[in-house]
Amino acid sequence: MANWSRTLTFFEGKWHEGNVPIMGPRTNGAWLASTVFDGARHFEGVTPDIDRHCARVNRSAKTIGLNPTMATEAIVELVRDGVKKFGPDAQLYVKPMYWGIGDGASAVIPDPDDIGFCLCIFESPLAKPGGFTVTSTWVRRPSIESSTS
Repeated sequence: MANWSRTLTFFEGKWHEGNVPIMGPRTNGAWLASTVFDGARHFEGVTPDIDRHCARVNRSAKTIGLNPTMATEAIVELVRDGVKKFGPDAQLYVKPMYWGIGDGASAVIPDPDDIGFCLCIFESPLAKPGGFTVTSTWVRRPSIESSTS
């Protein structure tokens, strides 16, 4: 079992401690990847561009055919509420998510109005400054000419 850092998840209308189960085996998002999220950071008392991150998760949901259930401003307010539940020096990862739940026109396409939402916020310290090493490899990604479509 994983040793998770402190985690708060807003799911089904309330805050929960820990890594809350949010999907089952029939959930469209679990087996067909009808999921979207946007990752943001909170550090030094600020959550840069959180309004843009929340707007992007709503756009992403629409892009894959899901109808977002939360206004951007409502997600931003949840983020502000959630980060207050951690200490003033907390370094956090902020992750609003949507996923398809039920079947739409077929078992493969999600119902655009039967979707889940949660906001997961967890402690995730930023990497210490100090640089890193970069190298190259002989491995090359397949080119577009090798595509089957």
